[in-house]
Amino acid sequence: MQRAPHVAVIYHSRKGTLHALARAAADGALAGGATVRLRRVEDPALKGPPPNAPHPVPVATHDDVLWADGIVLGTPTYFGNVSAALKQFLESTSDLWRAGALADRVVTGMTSANSPHGGREATLLALYRSMYHWGTLIMSAVPTDSSFTATGANPYGVGAPPATDGALPDTYLRAAGALGRRIGHYAHQLAASRAARITTRPTRIAVLHHPDCASTRILADALAHGARSAQAEVRRRPLAPPGTAHTPTGARAATPADVAWADAVAFGAPVRAGIVAPLLSQFLAACEPLCTTGELAGKTVTAFVTTSHPHSGSETALLALYDVLHHWGAVLVPPGYTDPAVAAAGGNPYGTAHSTAGGSRPADATVKAAAFQGQRLARLTARLHGRCATSPGPPRDPPPAGRAGPQPPRPPVLSLSERNST
Repeated sequence: MQRAPHVAVIYHSRKGTLHALARAAADGALAGGATVRLRRVEDPALKGPPPNAPHPVPVATHDDVLWADGIVLGTPTYFGNVSAALKQFLESTSDLWRAGALADRVVTGMTSANSPHGGREATLLALYRSMYHWGTLIMSAVPTDSSFTATGANPYGVGAPPATDGALPDTYLRAAGALGRRIGHYAHQLAASRAARITTRPTRIAVLHHPDCASTRILADALAHGARSAQAEVRRRPLAPPGTAHTPTGARAATPADVAWADAVAFGAPVRAGIVAPLLSQFLAACEPLCTTGELAGKTVTAFVTTSHPHSGSETALLALYDVLHHWGAVLVPPGYTDPAVAAAGGNPYGTAHSTAGGSRPADATVKAAAFQGQRLARLTARLHGRCATSPGPPRDPPPAGRAGPQPPRPPVLSLSERNST
């Protein structure tokens, strides 16, 4: 019998605002059929639970993280960043991270700041920086959801004003509830994928890349190979200026129709001045009609880049690109530190990166990391969309530079008997 999905709502609240949001998110997940743990992190400045909390809330432990399929993290904004109390809790999980026990959960965030532009966006993005390192999936808000637009259309999560006398406007509580229901849905998919399923078609992956950079093409080939090794159907397409059907070499150019066809998309481009090349930005703009109709919501995405030097944008360009893809309502799938191939290629948890300072051809270790990234994207997309629950099969064609290592098994979930639906 399939168990209910597990959702942990873990938050830090000093004045009651995040408690109210967390309670609403927990109620939303419960309404969607999840089993929920509502947990607070301890604040050294407070004695006991935060004010305006009508019932005692247990203190979060590592067991709550291990138990969860989906996690909602809540933090007030302090100088545009995560509060020290929540950050301390996240940092306390380092031993679990080193053991590979934190990956493959879906995570989203909530925050509060005094002013509308006082860090509500920056804090959520800062929170996700840690989650990339965990190797989690990052869930965006849905741009066509009415609760999303009613609260200011923050694509990164829920950002609210401080509560007045312990009360928040209903619009923000509804947005938190919608966030809880959505993460409950993905948690259900992750939990259900452990059971056998009948798949009607393979997972569809579009690998879209800049055409003029040889390094990017090599990484795109490797990523496509990794996705095929996980039994996905892959379209690898070069980018071209909008309205262009073919590249100068005659290859069929990527179009928004390829994005609409795909369950997941991997983007690859060279980096210029710390951002991806303009050709990719133009393509993303051409996909805007799909975004406004909600056709991009829920697609899983990942990215890879090439740079002129090791530290000339290999991290910042990937993070900036993911910030854009939040506006799709996408689910971000970074590689994290979920396989030895990532560390061997330089340890970029946001995506595979190659520096041409050492030559145009990526090293075998970098190619293997890209193949693993494609395999991981296909595997997790299959889980989220219910396509299959099988382990990756053998590659369909010779690997570019050795097969990426298999994903290590997820550690056993602890304390399954505990069911807290506060």
